[in-house]
Amino acid sequence: MSGSQAQDPRSTTSWVAHRRRQWRPESRGGRQLMVAALVDSTGTGLYLATSALFFTRTLGLSAFQVGIGLSLSGLGGLLGTVPVGRLADRVGRKPVLVGLYVWRGLCFTALPFVRGPADFFVLAFAIGVAEWSGGPLVQSLVGAVDEASGRVATMAAIFSIRNVGFTVGALLAAAAITTNSTTTFTVLVLLDAATFFLAAALLLRLEAPPHRGPRRAVEHPAAAAPGRAALRAWDPRLLALTALNGVLYLHTVLLGVVLPLWIATRTSAPPATIGALVVLNTLIAVALQVPLSRGLDTATAAAHRQQWAAWALAASCLLVALTVWTGSWWAAAALIVAAAVALSLGEIWQAAGAWRLSFALAPAEQRSYYLGVYELGISASSAVGPALLTWTIVDSGGAGGWFGLAAVFVVTGLAIVLITRRTRHLLHDEPAEQAAS
Repeated sequence: MSGSQAQDPRSTTSWVAHRRRQWRPESRGGRQLMVAALVDSTGTGLYLATSALFFTRTLGLSAFQVGIGLSLSGLGGLLGTVPVGRLADRVGRKPVLVGLYVWRGLCFTALPFVRGPADFFVLAFAIGVAEWSGGPLVQSLVGAVDEASGRVATMAAIFSIRNVGFTVGALLAAAAITTNSTTTFTVLVLLDAATFFLAAALLLRLEAPPHRGPRRAVEHPAAAAPGRAALRAWDPRLLALTALNGVLYLHTVLLGVVLPLWIATRTSAPPATIGALVVLNTLIAVALQVPLSRGLDTATAAAHRQQWAAWALAASCLLVALTVWTGSWWAAAALIVAAAVALSLGEIWQAAGAWRLSFALAPAEQRSYYLGVYELGISASSAVGPALLTWTIVDSGGAGGWFGLAAVFVVTGLAIVLITRRTRHLLHDEPAEQAAS
């Protein structure tokens, strides 16, 4: 190769450095949250890959009892998210998040000592409170350590690194559980508990602005006294946006529950397709979450991004519905893979739009509380979605169920855009010219 054609190593180094900066949060606090998320998600990957075996073989629980426990975990999140968010606004987001990590570590440490369904149900509920309440607090801390222009990018980086952690943890667990030993299952659960304690220790060093709690001095024309601001979180339009975001969040139920059941019972695609979907979804999320989360300067842009998510999820539903009329396994598999790509794009756009929109809806002094309210849509979706969609699509709906869900997604995207336009006077953290328009 001639000198003119040879690649300049300095240009390669510069390109790599540029790409690394794009994926790296600008603030030190954002980077610290990212490291804690990697530790947390690696442990969670260990747990998720082995939980079914641990519950049934080590603890001796039936599948029905495990299902009840998971529902109670979702109920704990539904009931606990808002009170925990309000507590964080009063005493500080960082100490409450550290406390939640310690609480989860203690709960997972206690899991191997469960001696019956009742013990398991209590622990599952307690774990659910801490697990679901942590997400809004992480987002609230991002709002504290980053400028408005960099918050969505930091959330995207955290989301991507969490997917990396899930994958690493699952791979490590897969290698360990080949021993088929109940002792191994217990060790993996205890390792997950250790990652929560480590994440808590890392967050103790988090560089965040000092917490001041609710105050009456306001900086935004839409802001109000603390009592009125708390009530405004329950404004019907804000609750509508919360519920609509929960509808879009059904993509997690589709990927984790409905699609696997559909593939196994309603298509000729090989069972290996189910595992391929999870890998494909993870790779897309890691590669595209950061670049596809850019350009969200206003709540209006965020609403349109969620509309893109609705269209992508609707397209995914239509592609899966077509498998009813395919006779060959390869055609069914091809349609499902295409549907998984569309679903993954919908997941990315839903998350990015939700981050920006929820920041805009939350006043700085009560951000954790407002984000906790916004999380209710996701909690409800996770609690109700599996049974509802399994019944309406897999058990009885068939292709008609997929068509109906696609229509729901399209209407949801349109409604988010329309309602956001009508809530501009309630928005915070918006560019001045946008807030005034």
